[in-house]
Amino acid sequence: MDIYLSTLAFNNDIFETDKNCRKFNIGIEYSSGISHNNNNLIHFEKTSYQKLSHNYFPPPKDEFVLNLASKNEIIRRRSIDHCIYNLQICSKNNTKFYAAHAGFCLDPSYDQLGKEIIVKSNFNREQYFKLFLISIKEILDKAQELQVPFLIENNVLSDINFKANNYVNPFLCCDSDDIIRLFDSVKSNFFGLLLDTGHLKVSSKSLNLDLLKEYNKIKKYIRAVHHSDNDGLKDSNQIITKKYWFLDYIDEFQNLSHVIETKNMSESSIKETLNLLSRHDKNSNI
Repeated sequence: MDIYLSTLAFNNDIFETDKNCRKFNIGIEYSSGISHNNNNLIHFEKTSYQKLSHNYFPPPKDEFVLNLASKNEIIRRRSIDHCIYNLQICSKNNTKFYAAHAGFCLDPSYDQLGKEIIVKSNFNREQYFKLFLISIKEILDKAQELQVPFLIENNVLSDINFKANNYVNPFLCCDSDDIIRLFDSVKSNFFGLLLDTGHLKVSSKSLNLDLLKEYNKIKKYIRAVHHSDNDGLKDSNQIITKKYWFLDYIDEFQNLSHVIETKNMSESSIKETLNLLSRHDKNSNI
């Protein structure tokens, strides 16, 4: 099984994450949340083992929220360019794929991420979705040229954000309807879904949808997996346990990349998580 540890595991400390990845002989995912530093990309390119660049990495000096569905043409252009730049980095470094988050029907500020986000006025969801598709198609042209897959990660709709917006969902690709529509609209061998299992659990609960039915509707699009757990109300990136809902389905994705995306990890919790995942890996010696 191809396993990575997200920098989120050590509060986005690249060096601490690097040390643990080497200790456990797993890959590293350079993720969102890392502070801007001119050495970030240098460190990424010097990493000699398996690595992934995810979403907002490497963070630019001038912060912005990556939004491929933005009606603000400057933000959408920056988002597209950031994704294309990452595909070029991946091509240069023989990285397996690059994944970005699905778009939003608003433009939140950088400090709102992970908190309550309120849409200040009525919005036309269809307009945002069409812009999202246009952005993805442009990125996929470059993905095909570079022969690097581009993946979209499903968004999360927390209970607090759903209630704060009067039970209107301002985020794209939280549920199977949006995800199926996306992949029906965009056909490419270089396109797929990065399933965030924690996101799907929270969104399904917020939208009063059956989690397993949602999973079964979208599983054919999955090209990689983010693993974490939560209470179903908020994407808290908790450590997975024997009760983790996705354990029963890992066998179906042995040949894909799996990213441990949990917070506040220790060496013992990394080992326990690897043991849980590896029990479902027919080729594992653990």
